Amino acid sequence: MKDARRVLDTYKKLLSIIARRAPLMVAMTFVLAIVSGALSFASPLVNQHIVDDGLQVASGAMAFGDYIPWLALLVVTMVLPPVINELCIYGYIEPRSQMILNTDYKGEMLQKLGRAKYEHFESSQSVEIIDKATSRAMNSARHLYPMYLFFALSGAVASIGLLWQLGQAKWWLILTTLIPFALQRWYDARHSYNIYDELEHYWNKERRYSILAGFLKSRDYLYEGKLNASSDFLIETYRNRLHARNKEYEKYYFKHLKRHMLRAGSIMNLASLGNALLLLYLYSQGEISVGALVALTMMVFSSLPTHLNDMTSIITWAGYHIQFTDYYDKFFALSEDGAPGKAVPAPETFDIEFRDVWFRYPGGEDNPYILKGLSFHLAEGEKISIVGANGEGKSTMIKLLLGLFEPERGQILLGGRPIGEYTREQRNRVFAPVFQDFMRYSISLRENIAVGDIELLHDESAILAAAEKGQAKKIASGLKDGMDTLLGRDFEGGVDLSGGQWQRIALSRAFMGDKPILLLDEPTSQLDPMAESRLYSEFHALAEGKTAIFITHRLASTMITDRILVLAGGRVSEEGNHEQLMQRGGLYRAMFDAQRKWYDHAEEEEAMA
Repeated sequence: MKDARRVLDTYKKLLSIIARRAPLMVAMTFVLAIVSGALSFASPLVNQHIVDDGLQVASGAMAFGDYIPWLALLVVTMVLPPVINELCIYGYIEPRSQMILNTDYKGEMLQKLGRAKYEHFESSQSVEIIDKATSRAMNSARHLYPMYLFFALSGAVASIGLLWQLGQAKWWLILTTLIPFALQRWYDARHSYNIYDELEHYWNKERRYSILAGFLKSRDYLYEGKLNASSDFLIETYRNRLHARNKEYEKYYFKHLKRHMLRAGSIMNLASLGNALLLLYLYSQGEISVGALVALTMMVFSSLPTHLNDMTSIITWAGYHIQFTDYYDKFFALSEDGAPGKAVPAPETFDIEFRDVWFRYPGGEDNPYILKGLSFHLAEGEKISIVGANGEGKSTMIKLLLGLFEPERGQILLGGRPIGEYTREQRNRVFAPVFQDFMRYSISLRENIAVGDIELLHDESAILAAAEKGQAKKIASGLKDGMDTLLGRDFEGGVDLSGGQWQRIALSRAFMGDKPILLLDEPTSQLDPMAESRLYSEFHALAEGKTAIFITHRLASTMITDRILVLAGGRVSEEGNHEQLMQRGGLYRAMFDAQRKWYDHAEEEEAMA
């Protein structure tokens, strides 16, 4: 009963999605299934008349003209079911339903991904739910509708009609069919093996080769693979991983194959043989005709067991696929960026304060803390640089500030109020981030900038102003279609840009909407030295009137900010401007001197050359 309830609930959700877009198609599925089932139980009756009446035509007891309608019905029962299956179901309903699911079903998922908390994308458990919901659940939906629904309904109609015909010979033949069938289903349920359960267990191993397969198909890999001559090695690694996965599947399959072969339909096969002998006995006693003997014998060996299986498979096999649609429910149960309990006004001032903030990434208590009591205050309009070794939590701090994660302990304040009290929309109106790993969208240059503030997508003056500040306007002037040029090589006619040009676009994106706080995470990593120098000289003009946090590994750039924070051990270890920190001779000076030595060494080599 529990499985039946799960099946009904799943079909209720699935059919509601499809019926919203194509109600007539859903109705057509039910009608065609009933017609197909009716043709199936009509077939033995037609076969019986073909044999019995054919013998009468041969003996002259029946005119051939009276025989023609049965021949016509024979053609109909043989031709129409495949036409319904191939043309109507697989040729129209299945692909049409897939298009609907790919838009509505996946559309709902994409909207959910946009609402889900960012922390889920850093959690292996949540990533598994997301992967299975967005990939395997779609495949399961394809099986559930129209395939299983059509066969179950068609099988039910056909089974009722076939059992009625069998009962016309002798009522107890219904019992000699249904009792063995029930025993067969019970035995199968007790001893069945489920390859879908095995796929569930091997999900992590499957990802090991599927992720590598994605690398092998990407343009970025092909570029580096050719330079490093690593293609053969990586392809062999992929082949070995895939081979190992297949060997485990085969081992599992053959482990159960012997038992499967011994039990596969054995009870029903014996029952069919017994029923055939009973029909032969009835024929010998003159209780059924030779046509009935032939038609009913074919029925008990073939069509009746098949349709009984079709009728009940919606509970068994559909139940297996529903395991994956369960991930659909788990996916939509993932926590979202929630609105605060009560509405609060947008911040009036834009100072930032971290108060004893502790944080570690999701994954359990064994994960080390990245931030360990981080505390500092940034006044409105102040520009600071955050520096430190890799892994000290500089980028993590930005993620916390943007609300992508929540601190385990401590508080982050914006305008004197805990940042979690503001809505996502309010925070988006405040922060203008530029990440080191920014997105390169395969859309127009104009749209690549406008996504920095989607509400201004059609505000030409705002887009051009942002492009001017980020110096992306110069890029547009060198392109054939200017701001309307399609970027990237994913689509025909797209133009690829250099890393520095893309970074200019990312900077322009940050200036959309004139947001009061700039968050720059390695904003010059892909700029050439001249462009980097120009950006530094223009920084105060670009950030005029704004609060700015500048994360960088290039310590020479810290001189353009008002203050420098040095992170070490998950907290602020040093604080001051460039001159003050150099005089103290601490970690900052050691890092600065180490970088300066490389520049001095390069200058000496250039002078000697």
